[in-house]
Amino acid sequence: MESVRTILLGKRVILLTGTRASRKKDTSFEVESPEKLLETARRNPDAVAFGFVSGSWVAAA
Repeated sequence: MESVRTILLGKRVILLTGTRASRKKDTSFEVESPEKLLETARRNPDAVAFGFVSGSWVAAA
């Protein structure tokens, strides 16, 4: 499994789990519960990695 690097709230972060490749042939992906990811990123502004565990996003690093 590969991690995804993306920009979240103006900062480059790594999504360790909680994503899957889009059905398109480009490099896009789908994120599980994007609204929960944004909420977690706002609560943890120093985090550089996030993971989707048991239905919620957690700051991993």
